[in-house]
Amino acid sequence: MATAPIIVSEIVSRTYDADAINAVCNHPDVLPTLSLGHGEIDVSDLIESDRNIFFLGEHGGAMFHWCAPGVYAAHDFFMPDGRGRWALHASRFMLDTMFGGYRARLIWAETPTDNRACRMFNRWLGFKSEGVSRSPGGYDAEYFVMEAR
Repeated sequence: MATAPIIVSEIVSRTYDADAINAVCNHPDVLPTLSLGHGEIDVSDLIESDRNIFFLGEHGGAMFHWCAPGVYAAHDFFMPDGRGRWALHASRFMLDTMFGGYRARLIWAETPTDNRACRMFNRWLGFKSEGVSRSPGGYDAEYFVMEAR
């Protein structure tokens, strides 16, 4: 695996540590909103690709899954103690880094409609809703996009 630049802030930094990411994602307070009932998550294969960008901090982080040149799907994962102000600050840093440091042009997210808090969080971050539809996973989801400024 090639080494990509490691972007660091006081709150989150890029990581290649699949075990650390898996520990947060599979925590009982985090897993239900990520796996949607499909069992434990293992990011080991995803983290091997330099195209996918992972950030991690004290209370969680995010994965930006490469979809096409300049296009990423965002997946965040925060422990209960980090939800709210910490997550908002960390997410703003991660998005700024994706658009600035990694030259993303568009970041999108798919959020189940029954996760009202996450849908509001997307709006607080500046994502724009593209509407609600049935996801490939078989649940109703609201789709959000953010384009480079």
